[in-house]
Amino acid sequence: LQPRHRCVRRPGASMSSSTVRCRGAELFRWRVVAAVLSGRGLRISDIRADDDERPGLQDWEASFLRLVESLTNGTVVQINETGTVLRLRPGVLTGGRVRHDCGTHRSIGWFAEAVLPLLLFCKDPAYLELSGVTNDARDLGVDVLRETTLPLLHRFAPGCGASLRVRRRGAPPLGGGVVELSVPVPARELLPLHLVEFGRVRRVRGVAFCTRVSPSIASRVVATARGVLQRLLTDVFIYTDHYRGQEGGASAGYSLCLVAETTKGVTLSVERTAEGGESPEDVGTEGAMLLLEEVAQAGCIDRSHQPLALLLMALGPEDVSKVRLGPLAPASIALLRHVRDVFDVVFKLVPDHDSGTVLASCLGSGFRNMARRVT
Repeated sequence: LQPRHRCVRRPGASMSSSTVRCRGAELFRWRVVAAVLSGRGLRISDIRADDDERPGLQDWEASFLRLVESLTNGTVVQINETGTVLRLRPGVLTGGRVRHDCGTHRSIGWFAEAVLPLLLFCKDPAYLELSGVTNDARDLGVDVLRETTLPLLHRFAPGCGASLRVRRRGAPPLGGGVVELSVPVPARELLPLHLVEFGRVRRVRGVAFCTRVSPSIASRVVATARGVLQRLLTDVFIYTDHYRGQEGGASAGYSLCLVAETTKGVTLSVERTAEGGESPEDVGTEGAMLLLEEVAQAGCIDRSHQPLALLLMALGPEDVSKVRLGPLAPASIALLRHVRDVFDVVFKLVPDHDSGTVLASCLGSGFRNMARRVT
């Protein structure tokens, strides 16, 4: 199938110096990340050009560009008056200590997930202090980042020492959370990924946090979720995490994060954040059902982490990486096309009709961090 908005290189230019041209606002974060890693210019046009109410770049996308600029030296960003055209000339990834306010439109996880590949290939160790919303119903929460995203990162770069610490929680709409994200040892190169055996679920772990509400709210969420899961599995442990006062941020809220671990080392995670008017019992029940649906898909990477895993596979060494995925998310399909256009890495997708999964494999681009300091 032909993509609706395919990214193309400028005709007559070499791979290392060509400008990647894209249309539309989809995959904005991953397009910027791929441009910085590849060192190639990026031009995105028609960014929400048909949206009469809010055309062009949004506040959170401009904030993401500022974060990327803070992690690099020499990056040049040009945006036209209407915000519908972006030109980016990437600089050198430097890392260092960076403080960034993510705002309240998108959660901290939306920013942290995308910059993780950049932090791996910085010149110096990277220490980020991100403030804003730690958990919402739209993006990855900090608990999922800590329990699933970072372990996935360690599969590609086991010595990077990536860690995440939650100093303050921040629920929507006012946020107020603070998270420390660090990658103290930049990677020289990544390892290939081989993750094709799902195994059987052996245990479920989770956390239900609440802030500026009664601690009994989190206990009710845990009791309901455990009641659903223990019909199928006995080893279920979900603890509560209550924040009060200044540590609880500026708004009241609560959320449930569940992680299923299999006998083959696969971890699948889901998150369910309460929205206005929902009861704790609804949050606990729906969170448990979301985890069961994720397990039923039998993929070794959950849907929310597919784009990150596919990008890291493309950046891997010139060796075969292979992973078993459940049904491909639309963002994953679009990223496969973008990776082909930017890194010339083509994935082979083989459907497994017996399990309903897809075996995705590729030969990595052999990306190396030539800027890392030698100690």
